[in-house]
Amino acid sequence: MPSRNRIIYQSQALYIAPSSSGYHLQSGSRTTHGDTQPISIDTHGNTNWTGIANRPDSTGAANTGSFYRSLLEPIERVQSANFNFTINRQDINEFGQLARLDSIVMESPTVGLDFNYYLTDGGNERKFGFNVPTTSIAARAAAPYNSGDGCISGYSALSGVLNDPQGNNFFITVVPDGEDVQGTTNIGGVTDYDVVAIGNGFISDYTVEAAVGSIPTASVTVEAFNIKVDDQLSGSSIQTSNRHDAGIPGVELDGNSGTNHYAFQAPMNTTGASDISALRPGDLEFRMINSGEYIGLVDMSGDGSAHIQSFTLNVPLSRTILQRLGSTFGYARVVDLPVDINVTISAVVSEFQKKNLFVELCNAQTFDFDLIMKDSACTTAGNTKLAYTVKNARLESETYTNAIGDNESVDMTFTSQIGGANDQNNGVFMTGSYPLFRVLPFYPQGARKAVDGAYSGPITATNPY
Repeated sequence: MPSRNRIIYQSQALYIAPSSSGYHLQSGSRTTHGDTQPISIDTHGNTNWTGIANRPDSTGAANTGSFYRSLLEPIERVQSANFNFTINRQDINEFGQLARLDSIVMESPTVGLDFNYYLTDGGNERKFGFNVPTTSIAARAAAPYNSGDGCISGYSALSGVLNDPQGNNFFITVVPDGEDVQGTTNIGGVTDYDVVAIGNGFISDYTVEAAVGSIPTASVTVEAFNIKVDDQLSGSSIQTSNRHDAGIPGVELDGNSGTNHYAFQAPMNTTGASDISALRPGDLEFRMINSGEYIGLVDMSGDGSAHIQSFTLNVPLSRTILQRLGSTFGYARVVDLPVDINVTISAVVSEFQKKNLFVELCNAQTFDFDLIMKDSACTTAGNTKLAYTVKNARLESETYTNAIGDNESVDMTFTSQIGGANDQNNGVFMTGSYPLFRVLPFYPQGARKAVDGAYSGPITATNPY
């Protein structure tokens, strides 16, 4: 094929791996489509262990003999994706010479990825490692995965993110000019296909926006340790004599680049599982608990309550790279605590309420917010597909604006703080309706990413992961 003239959105897709340290590929054999037979998963090119098998292959057709199957999952409804890197160097100078002698790498490069997507059923958030219990009957009851999705109801959505030691790998596949990624089959050794692989990606910012006249969206910023490009798609392991040319983009915690892992350089799972194209703003329900005791000036309850125009939830997860002698790369990228969650609500003002700010300064009133997103039943809202709850938020500010030809509006800003993994009263909580994942009973969270049991079958008393 000739070289590409350009790359557009039809030719790219974004994927995420369940871990960054090697759990990317299943390999094994079976005799009939859907048979439950052992599958070996090679995590580092040398260790096999029994895994799950009761899954169709990527084509959904009968399968015999050996096969490889990607554990990567697509991030659905992506609208934009951007990546970058910066090499951090220090100049070496000396007396007697104006120009530098050298410019040496002193610390990890800065690799960035940011993307946004339409909100659907919480499946994307679950893949990021968020604690998002699902209401899907298929996910909760489908044998042999009747343990559900591995989430704990009533606990913080970020409980797994806070103790994540390795992050996730992200992959952007690039297919030839004029081809859709959807429907592209597994092709190996073809240089018209590329994969941009980003290693040890940690979410540093997560923002949800819902507004009148706009489809609800989420924006994600990722900080990573490494980035590489492979010039082929492959559904099998890629082994070469150069350890840097093969394998996944993740960096080992000892600070070295990834070893010769079994790598799935481009996923076979090209389509998502969500049956929702997008959520309409007219199908959103906003609730503010204790709104009758709101301490601000705008009326937020009863017939004169303000008319909500937009809701923004921002979760900044800034991180610090921990380093040690003997390693150029950092060995961890930890969340800077405490973490303040910011909620901004914009509304058209209808009525004011009698309040005195000086009197209210000592008011310890907190608020809980619910943003419930339902699917469309044409003219009426249907079932809940995705829900956010922010607990124990405090009012920080109100800003009023008005001009000739405009309606008076108010922007209200609230803050809450993330609690610990077992805190049920502070922070942000989520529930979704996503179906069962294709090849894993659930995507592991936090420190569980490094545990073999997280990838080897349903949750049981002896296999709690």
